[in-house]
Amino acid sequence: MEIKNVVSHIVLPFLPAKTLVRFRSVSKDWDLRIRSPFLAHQQSYFFNDLSGFFCQHYNRNPTFLTLDDHAYGVPTPALTFLPEPVDIISSCSGLLLCQERARKNSYYICNPATEEWRELPQPELYHGIEAATILAFEPSPLNMSADYHLISAVPMLDQPVILFELYTSETRSWRVLATIFVESGDLSFTGSRFYMNGIAYWGTTAGKVLAFGLKNEVYEVISLPPDAPTGGILSQIQGELCYISASIFSGNCSIKIYAGMDLRLIHVTDVTLEQVPDRFPWYRVLPCLEGSVVMILVEGLVCSYRLSDGKIEVVGMVGEGGGGDNYLPYVNSLVRVA
Repeated sequence: MEIKNVVSHIVLPFLPAKTLVRFRSVSKDWDLRIRSPFLAHQQSYFFNDLSGFFCQHYNRNPTFLTLDDHAYGVPTPALTFLPEPVDIISSCSGLLLCQERARKNSYYICNPATEEWRELPQPELYHGIEAATILAFEPSPLNMSADYHLISAVPMLDQPVILFELYTSETRSWRVLATIFVESGDLSFTGSRFYMNGIAYWGTTAGKVLAFGLKNEVYEVISLPPDAPTGGILSQIQGELCYISASIFSGNCSIKIYAGMDLRLIHVTDVTLEQVPDRFPWYRVLPCLEGSVVMILVEGLVCSYRLSDGKIEVVGMVGEGGGGDNYLPYVNSLVRVA
């Protein structure tokens, strides 16, 4: 087999979408190969590197914070290719879920790398500002049509009740589930949402995590330890649910990781952020895709901390006008929008 055929058939599925788009100019054969639905399916499965974050200030257009502009940029970071202004809601394996800003009840699913999008049908329940929706998409060799789900936890107005509504791309329809969650205390949702292995997780202001299994359509409430700092994010480490928090003081960063279904403390470390001034900086933990890396935004610098060797480095920065209240991890993918 010639080397060009080796690259075309073996290497291309492991490259980011932006690089593949550039490679279409190599030849007519490469152009046909890269534009094929089969390569899009392969690439969505094999390429899963964190490429950056979509971020958004309240009531403004989204922006994109890339970790490598040459490799991972998107054509329209503000998502103005969509027919109306939107708020970013959730992301998963290259797909981005958005909600119209005006009436807060219509959803768009899109791929920012290809600017392909679809408007979803109206849900049966009203998904206002209190609702929390998670996009669930799992690339696999068998998921050729890139089917996905949306699971929305919808609080009932003035009632301690949460209903669940599920959207399935295969049927392109919503369904209100029979499962009803009743909570006597305050269980409003934070911005931390996470999906893995068929389970959706929501962080709450009550120091609890609401988990919902899409297969069996049952929920469970997981309590954070009393000493767990606020402002953390939900992620995974070695296939386990984890809660990651960071506290910054005098240029140092204290990282705590709680893992497992009991969210026990498994990791505590202090690291020095040499690039950060010796004062009280603003910071936040960012959602990440790799369980061995913690991402922290501090004073506009995006820092990565590797659990394997304790190495911390600056991997990006929020430019002028960047940043936001909501950050979603993004994978530069060619996945088709079903």
